[in-house]
Amino acid sequence: SRTLEEHLDALFSRTKQAFQSNPFYLDFAWIEKINDRRAKGIGIEKLASLDLSFSLIVTPTDSSDLLRHVGDIVRSKRLSVAIRLRVENFNEDSDLDAEIDRIMESIGSDSASTDLIIDLQDIGHDLDRATLVARSIFSQVPRKEMWRRFILVASSFPEDLSDIDAASIQKLPRLEWNLWTRLQHKRAALPRLDLIFGDYAISNPTQKELDPRTMRMSANIRYTTPDDWLIVKGRNVRKYGFDQYFDLCRILIERPEYSGRDFSAGDKYISDCAEAQKGPGNATTWRRVGVNHHLTLMVEQLANNQIEP
Repeated sequence: SRTLEEHLDALFSRTKQAFQSNPFYLDFAWIEKINDRRAKGIGIEKLASLDLSFSLIVTPTDSSDLLRHVGDIVRSKRLSVAIRLRVENFNEDSDLDAEIDRIMESIGSDSASTDLIIDLQDIGHDLDRATLVARSIFSQVPRKEMWRRFILVASSFPEDLSDIDAASIQKLPRLEWNLWTRLQHKRAALPRLDLIFGDYAISNPTQKELDPRTMRMSANIRYTTPDDWLIVKGRNVRKYGFDQYFDLCRILIERPEYSGRDFSAGDKYISDCAEAQKGPGNATTWRRVGVNHHLTLMVEQLANNQIEP
């Protein structure tokens, strides 16, 4: 019932509140039905008017016409650009060098002012295969030393938690972190020593179409540990309600994996909820809590896992 402009106004109002002056990447591929010239142009102009610091992501699937329009806005608003490449962009039938040239020429930018994002997306459960894919891609990347930033992104978090029993606790390996540390130990094989780590936090890259009227969601806390995700799962919230989170939090804070209430804002909320001072919250609350803890842990892990060249 709302126009495109009204939808974007609401979305970007929340974006401004969330990011404030912090820089971020904007990828319209995750916003349904917005990947056309008019929609993308309106979106960029609206965001730029909010004085937000962001880089716009483009891909080889963007048309030259759309890229030229994006380039006009990027130059007028003094924005920056990132190119996101997926595994399929490196197949034998793709002329990646030509595609990169087309993108850069259409936008009117150069490699020195552009970031490159290699997105492996869901790497599944086979760490050896993911390692081979990453190293194969590294060998094919054009202009390795010329990009402003070079970023590797991957995820192994499951699409959903349906394989985990209700009212149980389970650990799932963080294979994207295992991949990163494995790659770091053979730094001579890296495309650049300043390669940047990225992940999808406590989510899977696949965006599922879900009907909230029929979905059966279980209460759960997705808690990142140095090597795993700890999943503390309850039961169906339609039948058992969100008050389950009080008990789930009490279970979590008693476990050795819990980082303590002072570790992050998310951990403080967990502690307060265990004491019934906050909560129980809803699904959005617990995704926010889990992401906040995850980001805090990742900053600490990356700072403490610097490997000398």
